[in-house]
Amino acid sequence: PPAYAPFLSHMPPPADSWIEVETTPGEYRLNIRLPGFKRDGITLATKRRRILHVVADSWPDPDPNSRGHFERRISFGYDADLVGVRAEFDGEMLRIVVPRR
Repeated sequence: PPAYAPFLSHMPPPADSWIEVETTPGEYRLNIRLPGFKRDGITLATKRRRILHVVADSWPDPDPNSRGHFERRISFGYDADLVGVRAEFDGEMLRIVVPRR
């Protein structure tokens, strides 16, 4: 993309990123593959107590092709406890756990 591209452009997410959701009786588990992203470029936010908003951005270091934007909004049922969300990122996989009431 050109250097003058908007900061939060609507570019598609990297082709090798994906999301997987697992449900157990006690929690929801989200596994999101985010290769090329760094921990400080990932933001989690909750909206209306039922929506988890996941945003990841990477900016070009020396390589302009390393730019990327990933954004998803995941809606949960009323049994989700979005106050107790836990997340960890190992450099490639973002693992999010949402407890169920």
